[in-house]
Amino acid sequence: MKPNEENFTDFFIGVGRDFVHELALPDLVCAYAGGSVGRGEADAFSDLDLNLFVEGTREHRSENHSFRGQLIQLHVHPVPTADDVRDNPWRWRYLQEARLVADPTGRFADWFPQMRAYLESEEAKAKMIAQARAAVEEYERIADEALAEGRLYSAALLEWAGWLEAMQLIAFVPQGQLSDRALFQLVSELDGWSELERHFSVRYAAREALMEGLAVLSDYRAHLQTKAGPEAFALGAENDVLLQQKMGRLLQKEQYVEAGFLLFSEAVWLYSSTDADNWWEEHRQELPPGLGESLLELGFFQMDQAKAAELRSARAELIAKIG
Repeated sequence: MKPNEENFTDFFIGVGRDFVHELALPDLVCAYAGGSVGRGEADAFSDLDLNLFVEGTREHRSENHSFRGQLIQLHVHPVPTADDVRDNPWRWRYLQEARLVADPTGRFADWFPQMRAYLESEEAKAKMIAQARAAVEEYERIADEALAEGRLYSAALLEWAGWLEAMQLIAFVPQGQLSDRALFQLVSELDGWSELERHFSVRYAAREALMEGLAVLSDYRAHLQTKAGPEAFALGAENDVLLQQKMGRLLQKEQYVEAGFLLFSEAVWLYSSTDADNWWEEHRQELPPGLGESLLELGFFQMDQAKAAELRSARAELIAKIG
């Protein structure tokens, strides 16, 4: 049971410690909470993002777990060094919101404050700007391929991904913000994706439309399970529950447009996690016809060369202001 009082963060830290203790991984060297728990912003709608550093692990993996009635999204990482963080601070920026849960070897009590201090340094910020710019340029390169082949839905998705990368950079480097809430607020204030925001404002003007969107995503996840299997992290049934919790938080505040962004982002995550080697157009053609049409209503739209150029110009101008 979650607590009746407001201190949900301490509750989840306790859940994390008990989970790690029962997991009893012999090569565990560190466990930390991220997300809303790491930021100290957990509430009744939160889950626990739990990260483990494990010796002998070569690749990152993510798993869904249920523990004492709570949902845990477990992320297992190879043990990083300080040089790893210094070489790629943009990848490791989420250490800024890390909250230590277990440190059985005693190696990380000082390591996390040192890494947070580095992430706030001018050297790290300069590297992050360069690394984020490189990621945006890669999205643009692939979007150009999509445009050349007339795949306008795929081009829009890639430009959207580049826009979000830029927004994450702007939210983090000057402001130190990592939450989805802060990111959405920034997108709204900058009005850089007004076409998509207008779509959500019209499509999700009522609670019923959001409930319909949740049902579509549940059907989409279930269909993908028949193709890729339920063991894929994005396809676990627990993600339907997590999405409902996040939606519940937004509905309580009547933040319908933000909820629409959440549904769209979930759909993109499911696609990119299971079939990223195919263009969106090909992926949708392989779906049952009714499902493919319903997904389009979640926010998928087309972008031509002129619109892409306009967005890229606005994006480059925003990045330049922090560079």
